[in-house]
Amino acid sequence: MHIHKFNSIKYIFSTIRGSFIPSMLLLCALVFFYAQQPFEFPLAVLLHYLFLGISCFSLVLLYTANQAKPFFTILVSLAAYLIINHLKTQYGDSFINSPEFQCLSFALPLNLFALHFLPQSKLSSAGSKYTLLILLTEAVFLQNVCGHMTQIPYIEITLEAIPLQAGALWCIFLFLILIGICLKNSILNTGLFYAGICIMMELIYANTVSGLVMFALGSAMLLLSSIIIDLYHRYHYDYLEFVGSKNAYLSHANSKFPFKYTIALYSIDNRDKLLQIYGPEKLASLEQMIINKIRELPYELTFYRYNDAELIMVFKNEDARHTYEFAENIRRTIAASEFIFTSRKSLKITISICISEKTRKDLNASEVTERAHNALHKNYRFNCNITTKA
Repeated sequence: MHIHKFNSIKYIFSTIRGSFIPSMLLLCALVFFYAQQPFEFPLAVLLHYLFLGISCFSLVLLYTANQAKPFFTILVSLAAYLIINHLKTQYGDSFINSPEFQCLSFALPLNLFALHFLPQSKLSSAGSKYTLLILLTEAVFLQNVCGHMTQIPYIEITLEAIPLQAGALWCIFLFLILIGICLKNSILNTGLFYAGICIMMELIYANTVSGLVMFALGSAMLLLSSIIIDLYHRYHYDYLEFVGSKNAYLSHANSKFPFKYTIALYSIDNRDKLLQIYGPEKLASLEQMIINKIRELPYELTFYRYNDAELIMVFKNEDARHTYEFAENIRRTIAASEFIFTSRKSLKITISICISEKTRKDLNASEVTERAHNALHKNYRFNCNITTKA
């Protein structure tokens, strides 16, 4: 079974839907700038402090949520804004000809491009410390080589404030990021793409107060909105598309599930070995294929993530006896299927399933799943590729 995710209509619509809010924010920033510039001084000051406030709030929010990828993006964009303001103070109107600004025009798209494809990780991880160290090392290096930027021959054509070559570099990287979004979209990546456009416009119009503050604020609002939506989505949905999270499962059990329901908790057999061989990303693709295969069967069920290794299938208005028959058929179907997801080689895998019915003694859905979880792990000590009841 080979799933082409890009051909999924649901995936295409989710990509379009995820672009709606950031594209509207970008459009508002463009319209407001071109319609209202030059801004009055009090308005420019207000936008300046709004940008600083939103950026600092976003950093605190990401620090609390322990999310590294957008944290460093905001940190770099905030640093770029402060550097431009410092250069304006130091050089006056001729700051766009300074080697520091020329260096920033080329270094900023390179950094944002690298950060866009940075794996999502915890801010407290070792990788985040190395990322911060690399950024600091790069800052020291650029500070020492900026003086040589004026010796590099340029085409004497500029896009407002930045050289034509820098503008071309921005366009190339934004185009590559757009391709990446089309192939593998996420709420955060979409927001980072539109924020990158705003930061590019911020550099282009850095010689005007209106352009600098308007597009800096636009990028901050784009990043903040994407962060909030992404955190909300992470709370309710698993990283597998169209699969609810454990939080969503507990919430839906209280508000949307009927009184009578049964869950089937399942896990891929020998999952740790597969994880070592193929890595977490390909294993996630395999789990998605399993879900899609199960959805082809004529059962009305809902999927949720229970933990890293286990997923939940909810059978509403079904008792344990009927659910056991359904689960056994699912287990046999997966065992008989071949999954193609790497190097065009087929892979045969098996899953083990544990059934747990909601009874009057259960106070909430947590007790139902805990019972299934404990029974599944107990059975794993003796056998796998089985269907059992808790």
